Amino acid sequence: MAIPVGSPARHPLFHPLLALCLLAATSGTPVQAQKRERDAGGAFRSAFQFSGLGSKWWLAEYDHPAKWFRTSWRKDAARLTPAGLSLTLQRVPEDLRVSAEEMAADDGTLHGTGHTAKDFVSAQLQRRKWYGYGRYEVVMRPARGDGVISAFYLYTGAHFGDSHEEIDLKFLGNDPNSIQFNRIRDGEPLSEPPLVDLGFDAAEKPRLYAIEWTEESVAWFIGKTEAFRISDANMVPRPPAKIFLDLWAGGKRQANWLGTAAADVEAEALVQCVSYVPAGQVPSPQCSDLMRGQ
Repeated sequence: MAIPVGSPARHPLFHPLLALCLLAATSGTPVQAQKRERDAGGAFRSAFQFSGLGSKWWLAEYDHPAKWFRTSWRKDAARLTPAGLSLTLQRVPEDLRVSAEEMAADDGTLHGTGHTAKDFVSAQLQRRKWYGYGRYEVVMRPARGDGVISAFYLYTGAHFGDSHEEIDLKFLGNDPNSIQFNRIRDGEPLSEPPLVDLGFDAAEKPRLYAIEWTEESVAWFIGKTEAFRISDANMVPRPPAKIFLDLWAGGKRQANWLGTAAADVEAEALVQCVSYVPAGQVPSPQCSDLMRGQ
């Protein structure tokens, strides 16, 4: 398959999920009609330290098929704590590494004993249903460290039979005083995704961040303050999408962007709350309702 625009070979903001694509990305009315038939999720608020994960969140458990992606997903890299949901990233010990070919042929034995073909192990959280226009909030403390990235994003792509549509906010562990926003429509990211100065160290404590998605615009918020907006409807990703959070380590292709993870890297991101209120709906409980001073 040809390398899409924005792939890791051409653009540092290419998201690893796109490498799951097994089919050519499609767009247009048939795909959008197919999307509308999916199991749509309504308003929710998950305050993990109080409610736990419940049945509507899913922790990933697999080795990403792309060789350039260096992180494997494991459920035990996430744990509930009194402070929230902890996502941890560690380097895989040499005695637990096997070749990509061995993992591809694995009947579950290698996976079950903790083996992987990747350099790192971490956690990815996904909401089970599909979501559209509305306000998304997250209270999180991203990880600190060269070569690591903490991300909250809305995504669909060819793995789901769709065109690549994505809205995200990313925290680069080597620069925790900044946040990066991006959107992808039909596989095309922003040509110059903004890197916004936060005015504080995001890795110090959990704070509120938000995305507002409408048919005409996408806006990103730091606390209550709007930090960036796209107002061209032709640039707005199309719904629905799934909600993701994850922590991962980049490789050589992302080194100029993220830095390089240390041999003894141990990174942690903390997620306290995620909420969604559909556009036009009577206000529902949101993560911001639990925050003070933001």
